Amino acid sequence: MRGLAAYTIPKIDVQVSATFRSQQAFEMPTAAATAGGAPNGAVWQVPNTCSTPGCLSIVNLLGRLPANALATGTTAIPLLDNEHRLYVGGRRNQVDMRIAKILRFGPTRADVGVDLGNLLNTNYATGYTTTYQFSQGNTLGGGTWLNPTAIYTPRFVRLNFTFNF
Repeated sequence: MRGLAAYTIPKIDVQVSATFRSQQAFEMPTAAATAGGAPNGAVWQVPNTCSTPGCLSIVNLLGRLPANALATGTTAIPLLDNEHRLYVGGRRNQVDMRIAKILRFGPTRADVGVDLGNLLNTNYATGYTTTYQFSQGNTLGGGTWLNPTAIYTPRFVRLNFTFNF
């Protein structure tokens, strides 16, 4: 959902405007959502073989190597599909605002203004680590899976000068 409101205060020629954006929670991409079904969402990279006792590998789980797999390689197992979607981060809201004084010089017009971006200074995550890293000591945590990798731009102020002729 997005909204925009603008109003010019008549007697003092000041323009006030604001934009509001509200987005749903971030949906982790699934393997089916990518071109060719290549794993791009939550992926668990499982080693095909390993020599340490108690190690979890594809050969230990299946009793054989998958087709076209190398013993020294890994197998990417997608953890999410179209029936099991994962939404993280909650709803994200952002407000931007602009205040400008209108100056008139005959047929020309100038606006001197201030833009306030991310007025509420929200810091929602916009990207997450999508690789699940399994280890014996970190069975429940998944390593860095779902750690934020990017956030909204923080609050900023920008000065504007626009000349219309």
